[in-house]
Amino acid sequence: MTISKKGFLAAGISMMLAFALAACNSQQESTDPEPESTDPGTEVVEPDPVVMVLDMKGDECVEAGTVKTVLTVNSVATQMVLMCGGESAAATLGQGFQYGDDSLNIKMFPNLGGLKTFTRADATVENVAAIDPGLVVIDVPDTVAALREADIPVAYLSVTSPETIMQAVQMIGEAMGGDAEAKAAQYCTYYNGVLEEMGALAAKVSGSPKVLYLRSETKTIGAGSMPDSWITTLGGVNVGAELGASGGAGSDVTTEAIIGADPDIIICENAALVETILTDAKYADMTAVKNGAVYQAPLGTAVWSMGTAEAPLMVYWASQYINPDAFTGIDPDKKTIEFFQEFYGYTLSGYELDGIFHRTTSVAAAA
Repeated sequence: MTISKKGFLAAGISMMLAFALAACNSQQESTDPEPESTDPGTEVVEPDPVVMVLDMKGDECVEAGTVKTVLTVNSVATQMVLMCGGESAAATLGQGFQYGDDSLNIKMFPNLGGLKTFTRADATVENVAAIDPGLVVIDVPDTVAALREADIPVAYLSVTSPETIMQAVQMIGEAMGGDAEAKAAQYCTYYNGVLEEMGALAAKVSGSPKVLYLRSETKTIGAGSMPDSWITTLGGVNVGAELGASGGAGSDVTTEAIIGADPDIIICENAALVETILTDAKYADMTAVKNGAVYQAPLGTAVWSMGTAEAPLMVYWASQYINPDAFTGIDPDKKTIEFFQEFYGYTLSGYELDGIFHRTTSVAAAA
């Protein structure tokens, strides 16, 4: 068959177009992205999600595990920070934190001398920004709001019960992360264990002694408070609750009401109050006074009777006065030594132990 000149030309053009199209397809294939590997050994690693710590009002306050230092405004919070994170974690000393020459704290934490003591009133935006802590913990809602407005990490913290103490310690531990978080978890397990152990022993007692906790001559604490917790855990009756006291810090009652309640046991917050109750003639006919059953609450890094990290030890100590026959196997001295070793990494001397229980007038002087 003879191909005309026009046919030959058309065939050539068709071949050129076919080559061009093939080249274009080849280029397209080379620039298309490589398909994802289906190799089962290949794993796509996703970044860890950001975990935010919730404060005691349920508000997000800081990313978990990022806090190096914590600013505190009261002794209780300072004590919790030191327990979880050690000396380097404290940005301030809270109001009431005893750091004088004769205090146990200065022996346990000798490197805190350069820190400022902060009160609630000191926690202004300007003052806090000058210290630049990783987190502020405080129980004043207006201050929390002001610091958050200034983008300063802050958490609401207030303790009035064993549950809130454990919540506060856990919050501080989560904020710091690592060893601090582990220590907080260990502490919560310990405290729950104390309440279970002592509650089970108290359930077997038949007596219900009347126990009055005094913050001052006319201030006691009612139901739902820390004293109410350790009194009732041990099978006692909280006289403060019967007198209608309220609030985590307590409320006033009359001297006549206290005398009329005639408690079997009185536990006071300080030595001067013990002296007054035992020596003032108006209290002489009270059962607790006649029996010499008026005692001062122990003082470690903070007073044990209120909302402090050492509150579990208050249960052990008070058991020797509230239904003591049910707790004959409990040794508060031994429990205290073990607690300080476990949670502070500190070995108490005999003199320091006597100081905690007010068996000496001064820890430092005795040592």
